[in-house]
Amino acid sequence: MGSMLHGVRSRRLSGPRMSVTLVMAMATIGVLFIAACGSGAESAENGGSGLSSAGEKITIVDDGGREVTIPTEIERVFCTSSVGTYLVYTLAPERLVGWNTTPTELEQVYIPEEYRPTVGLGGWYGKNTTGNVEEIIKAAPDVVFSVGDMESENISDADRVQELLDIPVVLVGLTLTTTGDTYRFIGELLGEEQRAAELASYSDEVIARAEAIAAQIPEEQRATIYYAEGAKGLYTEPEGSTHTEVFAVAATHNVADMDIQEGYGMSPVSLEQVIAWDPDFIFVESDPAGEMNVHGHITESGDWSILQAVKAGQVYQIPHGPFDWLDRPNSVARILGVQWVGDLVYPDLWDLDIKEATQEFYRLFFHYELSDKQYQELTIEALASD
Repeated sequence: MGSMLHGVRSRRLSGPRMSVTLVMAMATIGVLFIAACGSGAESAENGGSGLSSAGEKITIVDDGGREVTIPTEIERVFCTSSVGTYLVYTLAPERLVGWNTTPTELEQVYIPEEYRPTVGLGGWYGKNTTGNVEEIIKAAPDVVFSVGDMESENISDADRVQELLDIPVVLVGLTLTTTGDTYRFIGELLGEEQRAAELASYSDEVIARAEAIAAQIPEEQRATIYYAEGAKGLYTEPEGSTHTEVFAVAATHNVADMDIQEGYGMSPVSLEQVIAWDPDFIFVESDPAGEMNVHGHITESGDWSILQAVKAGQVYQIPHGPFDWLDRPNSVARILGVQWVGDLVYPDLWDLDIKEATQEFYRLFFHYELSDKQYQELTIEALASD
């Protein structure tokens, strides 16, 4: 990662997931034996390997505690949501049989032509979203990954989708701070250990640096932020929401003191409440379609001008392209988002050339050489120069 993370050690693996290690043995009868646990606390607690094999298939225990039989060699992958699709894209884009939604024109700018799909295949995520079962089956993935929270609803959904498709569905847990672990797990399943180790190491180092910086900042001295969502910026996400993980890791204090909205999130607030909170920084959800211009509304409307974030010019629209750096849908670009937010809020502590870091991230994760001009178009610099 260059000088930015020089001297920072990678975070140790944590949690129940252990690496999936396949050891060739008993060559005369061509049987694979498993040397280490694949995933899941249950198999570890029981002392079992979590994996067994016969012929060309293995049985693993996924992060939902489900036993799933998958091919020993996985060439074709589909994911139930963009969270998994984006992660597999960064790891092994040639394995994806399709995306969930067709990338927008803006998103395709940052995707090499050979990886741009023509049609999205849907998936099982968000509000009433259903995958195109017939087309997914035609695409013939060897395995389907369901990546994200390991809630009971997601576990039951995985069983249902597996029955619909007659294709194994593997649940893989992912939070921002365990991104490295997830890369290693999926990388070993796909036989992409070296590439996965590179992306995991980068992710671990960013998280480790963010945690080290956070340890230097007392709670009462942390910068306060408001996350503005919706057409007028009057929806938000409180502390503890999966949509605000980047802000938490970057050691900011989210002013939205309210209950988490179940389901899709986006809790409604009044402008009077935001004024009462008076945050140091305002981060505006991305607007890849260019339809809302909430950033302009907040910075140019007299209604918001009383806020210190507006007065100080500390209102930032979250970059998006090809994926969102912070939210909706969550993606591994959040690892870059931690650095972007950290550099804006605590520039002296991060001591980071954010443009250089962004270009390095795009090269490593997105298979793309980002120009200086494109960096400016992605970030608030473009808005400031209008």
